[in-house]
Amino acid sequence: MGYNDLIKQISEYFGDKSKEELENEVFYSNPELFNEIAKYRNYGMPKRYKNACKKFSVNEKMFLFESNLAKQYTGNPRYIYERMLELYPNYTYVWSYNGDESIIPGNPIVVKRGSDEFYKYLAQAKVIINNTTFPNWYHRPETFYLQTWHGTPYKQMHWDRENNTNPHKRSSPHFYAKSTGWNALLSPNHYSTIKFKSCFRYNGKILEYGYPANDIFYIDEKYESKRDEVRQKLNISKDSLVYLYAPTWRDGGHIGHSMFKFDLMLDPDKFLDNAPDDSILLIRGHHMSASSDALGNLEGRAIDVSGWDDAIELMCAADILITDYSSIVFDWYCSKKPVIYYVPDLERYENKIRGVYFDITEVNCGVICKTEEELYDNLDVRNAPFYEDFYKEFCDFHDGTSADRVIEYCIGKSRVPFKSKVDKTVKKVYKKFF
Repeated sequence: MGYNDLIKQISEYFGDKSKEELENEVFYSNPELFNEIAKYRNYGMPKRYKNACKKFSVNEKMFLFESNLAKQYTGNPRYIYERMLELYPNYTYVWSYNGDESIIPGNPIVVKRGSDEFYKYLAQAKVIINNTTFPNWYHRPETFYLQTWHGTPYKQMHWDRENNTNPHKRSSPHFYAKSTGWNALLSPNHYSTIKFKSCFRYNGKILEYGYPANDIFYIDEKYESKRDEVRQKLNISKDSLVYLYAPTWRDGGHIGHSMFKFDLMLDPDKFLDNAPDDSILLIRGHHMSASSDALGNLEGRAIDVSGWDDAIELMCAADILITDYSSIVFDWYCSKKPVIYYVPDLERYENKIRGVYFDITEVNCGVICKTEEELYDNLDVRNAPFYEDFYKEFCDFHDGTSADRVIEYCIGKSRVPFKSKVDKTVKKVYKKFF
């Protein structure tokens, strides 16, 4: 009996089970089995995508990008794309993006996520690149899918989450199915490689190339140019001391549509009263946090930058990062600038809300503040000691050429071997005579 016949029999054995029943009764005990049944039954495969795969062949020189569920033009996909514009200007580029397309350079094809055009180009692109996930559970076999992800794991993720009493709090059927389809996964450091294998149960190719988004911190001219550009747009002088407060979203505050309640957890006026003279406070809510109500009344030296698509640009402009459990901090480390951890709910977050991979209080990674008063007392960290060991563990792969390494790999995967082209041509000609 062949493998496909076996899967068919297994699927028929569970024939009386609905998709929801299979998720609840099979997935959490045997995700691999659920995944095979899901493939056989075409779960998570939009009809528009399947029809587009039948109608259009794959374009070897088409790359499709998406970042943060098409909410932002940012992250590793952005920086891979912008470097590709320099190296391969004659390729066809597509962006899945729901914002103002005029901010994307290079005149790419821009489509709205989930639209007919989106599925049309998703089916045609030889290489698809994302830092979260596409709507599809699966993609056509001719397509090469690079998953860049978006940070080094500090908070526990998916299968690593310590919640055995409620497996639904760990991974999900759709995410697991999607992650098994990644053809390669980008890693910023060896620590992340180990965690990715565990939390995603991922056995595919992992590229330890570092993150292209962080290349700018190693290229002085680009860094200084971006720093000046962003400060000018925000009307901030070159001499101002700029804090970037970028907390992550919190489990437990779900308000629907993959959005979570935003809790500022500090008083901007008190913050600035205690900061060095003429300091600026930039506050950036996570793209999965509804921060507009909490930040709507900011004025003066406190600025809401939640609507700024790219966090890397803001990191170039800032001098000190304040964060909690966000993976943004590991990108920040590449800049070698000071960081403050503001974690008033540390014990609750570690033990009840999410869980973390290591104890930040046991390593030299920056100043740690557990109360608002403690934060205000420790704002001037300009002369804080550098976290050399921490930097070496988490940033050692970075040298300013990560994008080049990623692109070289993807280009190699996008090219069809000459023999395959010949075989395809022979079959086409042969078919005309029979």
